[in-house]
Amino acid sequence: MLRTEKGKIVTFLPSGRVVAADGRNILQLAQDTNVPIPNACNGAGTCGKCLVVLKGPATPPTDAELRFLTREQIDAGLRLACQVWPAGDVAVSVPESGPARILAEGAQVRFRRNPHIRKVHISIPKPSLDDQASDVARVLDALGPRVDRTALEPKLLRTISEVIRSAPQSASDPSKSSATAVLAGNRLAAVEPGDTTDSLYGIAFDVGTTTVVGYLVNLNTGERLSVVSDLNPQVAYGADVIARITHTMEDPRGLRRLQGVIIAKLNAFIGMLCEQAGISRSAVYDVVIVGNTTMHHIVLGLEVRNIALAPYIPVVTQPLSLRAAEIGLRANPQARVHLLPNVAGYVGADIVADLLVGRIDRRSGTTLMIDFGTNGEIVLGNRDRILACATAAGPCFEGGNISCGMRATSGAISSVSLRDGDLALETIDGAPPVGVCGTGLIDAVAQMLRLGILEETGRILDPEDVPGLPPAIRRRVRSTERGNKFVLCEAGQMGAECEIALTQRDIRELQKAKGAVYAGIKILCSHMGIAPEEIDRVLLAGAFGNYIRRESALAVGLIPQLPLERIRSIGNAAGVGAQMALLSTFERQRAERLARKVEYIELSSSKEFPTEYAEAMFFPTKAYA
Repeated sequence: MLRTEKGKIVTFLPSGRVVAADGRNILQLAQDTNVPIPNACNGAGTCGKCLVVLKGPATPPTDAELRFLTREQIDAGLRLACQVWPAGDVAVSVPESGPARILAEGAQVRFRRNPHIRKVHISIPKPSLDDQASDVARVLDALGPRVDRTALEPKLLRTISEVIRSAPQSASDPSKSSATAVLAGNRLAAVEPGDTTDSLYGIAFDVGTTTVVGYLVNLNTGERLSVVSDLNPQVAYGADVIARITHTMEDPRGLRRLQGVIIAKLNAFIGMLCEQAGISRSAVYDVVIVGNTTMHHIVLGLEVRNIALAPYIPVVTQPLSLRAAEIGLRANPQARVHLLPNVAGYVGADIVADLLVGRIDRRSGTTLMIDFGTNGEIVLGNRDRILACATAAGPCFEGGNISCGMRATSGAISSVSLRDGDLALETIDGAPPVGVCGTGLIDAVAQMLRLGILEETGRILDPEDVPGLPPAIRRRVRSTERGNKFVLCEAGQMGAECEIALTQRDIRELQKAKGAVYAGIKILCSHMGIAPEEIDRVLLAGAFGNYIRRESALAVGLIPQLPLERIRSIGNAAGVGAQMALLSTFERQRAERLARKVEYIELSSSKEFPTEYAEAMFFPTKAYA
């Protein structure tokens, strides 16, 4: 393939960032310049999502571009960033997608509040010739016997003398100084002059593959003060964990780059959260982070390649507690960061946080919990036993690998229903349709099944083969060289600039994703010794699980055919679980016990999986109304 000469200039708009084109394609240049270009495959040319508008000389369209783009689009300057190399000075614009709809809320549960970090106001006897106790001893004596007298960090020892000598006089006893001890469990973490007990805050982070959410909490009262969310900046390096792991394997700087962009995002969040609440960064003393195992490792800068290679072993699974500054987080100098335990390479701390909320371990009946994402993590269990597995669902549920698919941002078709013999569409923010997100995809396929347009095999039928089809629906089925397609929205309808349709390939992508999830459910049920119909309740976690219509999930065979009242959404349970761990030492201990209790089943070594997967790709013969 043609490569450009050195010295050519690429300007990214509207940021105005300029970079020399030295043989890298537009996507690689953007990644190295921190210009986010959404993509699902990290430059493999298989997703068609890294769309840019390019002005200036460039390499000819590749076969991959011709698969995803029309000649008219290419003539208008639309290109795939991973497939085009500049051949001279060029300007590159990334089409705006609008803010993502990110779920921060989740099911609330009662728990005992007992923060790991706490403050105690103390009065310290002033040193004298008659009292030769060391500075540390006088602080520890003021705290009493419950504090570990040996777990003292060098930084504390280097600063404690200056701190207590600058402390104001105690109002009740002039022979003593007023100070505040910061305790991490039973360990003395810091000493501050005066009474600072009112200034004690913590932050919980849910670091997802696609999104990041941060919560600022008053550790004294348990009150949540502010919330921020955004896309994970690592999406510029691929939509799923495998693409990002591949990036670290192919680029010697890859892991460092991925860690750098997520730590920068978390630091930006700390600043935003504190600004919204009107407090200083120095008032943040504790941080809890949850995420899947790959995100967990990247935050810490740990090697992730072995997670992608059999037998899929991570560096660490147990809970970790360290100084926040050790990983570059900017808060109080003595702030701690706690990472909940992982279960295995593909079931991480976010699922442990889900379990804190789901309370599966406290129920006699069997609960199925599913956290939908590029990986579908599935948990099945009760108070006696908990099983878990992960399925490679791919980015389909977030709009990836779907020809007109997109994330849940403004203009995404999020709901499809039938009304007066035709489709009724809803978009996020009520904006003109731009594409379809995961929930809209499931709705649309469910309606196609109900109308009889889709066979259980997934084939889109010709309208002539479906008697009684309403005329408006009949006109939506179109023939193409690659099979039939089903038009959700015509160009011009509801202000749409172009046609939005589901192709036969899109249906196959959904079949593979939902087949992987349901096969995982079947295998867990087999190990538990029950049939799927015997499950007592189903908990749907995550944004997709929150917004999906239960009826549509049943219609496409994504979850077992159970009564609707047994199925409920628990929202961003990972974020809620992270806040629980921030506010309760007991919940941290419970998370550790839960992680040890979970029996992980690796589906890639399961002899049952190929058969179950093949069967699960079929759609149910009955489509629920």
